[in-house]
Amino acid sequence: MNQDIKVSQWTAILIEQAKRAGLSAAAIAEAVHKKDAEPFIQAGLEGERYANLFGYSEEHGEPLAQAATEGYRMTFNTRNGLKNWLVQRFGLDEEKDFEVGEGVIHGLRLSLEQLAALQKALAVNWVIAGSRDLPGGMVELDLSIRALQSASQA
Repeated sequence: MNQDIKVSQWTAILIEQAKRAGLSAAAIAEAVHKKDAEPFIQAGLEGERYANLFGYSEEHGEPLAQAATEGYRMTFNTRNGLKNWLVQRFGLDEEKDFEVGEGVIHGLRLSLEQLAALQKALAVNWVIAGSRDLPGGMVELDLSIRALQSASQA
């Protein structure tokens, strides 16, 4: 993954939502190049959101097609946005796979492959505040807003 590819949290969520709906990275990239929302509509997604995404990405200099095919780092994460990204990216359920608190996410269970993907995409305003190895190649993580982590160490 290219660490230089930065996209907004909103863009990242829409990319992951499209992939979860069955669109390949190549299909997303092709739709972006053509500025064609039809593949998203055919996948059962809201075409207008993706049509808006094309303009947003251009306006903000986001390499949308490249982000879909090569990966990305989010520029900033909010608590709810990160929760939504986790749901879309990994198919997790907030009720059973993790807990969301004020500036923290507790008990997030991921495979090592998922952990690597999270580490590459997570915005710099969040950190992995703790991790525990679990059986079967899984880990349980606690995520925190960086400022809260720094304050607790002061």
